[in-house]
Amino acid sequence: MISPRALLILLLVGTRAAAQHAISPDCFAPTADPCFQVDYPMPTADKPQSKLWFMDGCWWALLPRASGPSLWQRTDNGWKEHAEVNEKLSGVPGRADVWPDRSGVTAVGLAELDKTNRSITVFRLARKEESSETRWEPRILAELRPPSPDDAIETATLVRDSGGNAWVAAVAGTKVCVWASSSGATAWSDPIVLAERVDQDDICVVTPLPKNHIGVIWSDQVREAVLMRTHADGTPAARWHEEEVIEMGNKTADDHLNTSLSTDGTLWVASKNEADTAGKPQFVLRVRSADGTWRNCPYGIRRHTTRPSRPIVVVASNPSMVFTAYGDNDRAIPFPHDSRIVFAHVDPAAPDRVSSPRAVIVPAGAHGSFVQNATGPRNPFPMHAPWILLASDQQGRVYEADLRRAFSDEMENR
Repeated sequence: MISPRALLILLLVGTRAAAQHAISPDCFAPTADPCFQVDYPMPTADKPQSKLWFMDGCWWALLPRASGPSLWQRTDNGWKEHAEVNEKLSGVPGRADVWPDRSGVTAVGLAELDKTNRSITVFRLARKEESSETRWEPRILAELRPPSPDDAIETATLVRDSGGNAWVAAVAGTKVCVWASSSGATAWSDPIVLAERVDQDDICVVTPLPKNHIGVIWSDQVREAVLMRTHADGTPAARWHEEEVIEMGNKTADDHLNTSLSTDGTLWVASKNEADTAGKPQFVLRVRSADGTWRNCPYGIRRHTTRPSRPIVVVASNPSMVFTAYGDNDRAIPFPHDSRIVFAHVDPAAPDRVSSPRAVIVPAGAHGSFVQNATGPRNPFPMHAPWILLASDQQGRVYEADLRRAFSDEMENR
C-alpha cells in the first residue's frame, strides 16, 4: 500500500519522476531553511527578471527591501548584506533586473507590484576594490517614462548589446516599448513602441541574440500569440525588424516569460500558456537556434490539484547543460499548499524532452512558506563554481539551491 506522503509526491512531480527521486540514495536533499530574509514579500519576483550574477569568485543578489534595493554577497559564512547600498539607494524602487559587466552592474528598478508604476529607475553599482573586499558605489542614472502618463508598467528588463548600448524593455499600458541609451545609460531615447493593443496583463523581455542582434519577446493575450522583434546592433535605435510570430493560437500566451542564451547561440525561452487544463502541458519551451529557426516544445503536465507556475530557464557554459524550473504546489493541501521549486534537465538535441524533474527547494513545514519565483543568472553558469539560484516566500524568506549538486548525476554523464 502506498503511503500518503508517497502519493503526495506522485501528484506533485509525476509518477516517473517521483519514483526516481524516491529510490535514488544519492538524490540531492532540498534546502529546508531560508538562507536570509528581507522585509519585502516575494523578493525574488518578477517573472522575466534576473537578480543574480557571479563576479570576483562569488555570487551576488540584488533584492528589494521596503526601503529600496539591497545587495547580498554569498560568502563562505553564508549570505552577507552590503548595507551601505541600501542606505545610499533609500527610496529607489527595489524590484530590479540586473545586467553585470566587468566594472559593475546596471539595474532597472520598479516600485511595488500594484499596477501603478509610471516610471522605471535606472541605477548602477560600480565595483571598487578595497584591500581584499569588493565595495560598491551606487548611483542613480536616469528615470524612464512611458509614452503616456496613464500607462502603467508591471515589470522591466535590461540588456547591453555588442556595442555597449543599453536597452530597456517593458509593456507600458497596452504598448510594448523599448528605451535606448548610447551614453553610459545616463541619456535615454523616448520610448520606442514596438507593438500596441496587447492586454494590460501582458509582459515582455529584452534579450541578447547571436550575430550582433538583440530581441524583444512579448506575450499578446488578445491575439493568443507570443511574438518577437529584433534589432541589429549599431543601427538607429528606432529601426527594428518586422514582427515575428513565435506561436499563435490555442491559448499559447500568458504573461510568464524568461530567457537565457547558450554559448552556441541558442536562445531558450520558458513560458506559460493559458490552457490551465489538468493532464495537459502548462508550459512551452520556445527554442530559437542560432540561425533563427524556432521550435515550440510543450512541457510540465498540470495535475488536478497542482498548479505549476513562474517558469524560468538557465544554462551553463557547456551548451549541453540547460535547465528549466518552476514553482509547484498542491492546492488539495491547505495553504501554503506544500509548495516547492522543481528543476528539470533539457536535452538540447531534443528540447521536447524535459527529463529528471526534481524538487531542489522544499521549505521546512515549520516556516509556513509558499515558495515561488525562482531566479537565476542572466549569463551562463560558470564552470568552476556552484550553480546558484534563489526563490522566496510571502514573508521575505530567501531560499537557495545549488544546481551543480542537485544534478551531479546528470553532469557525470556529460
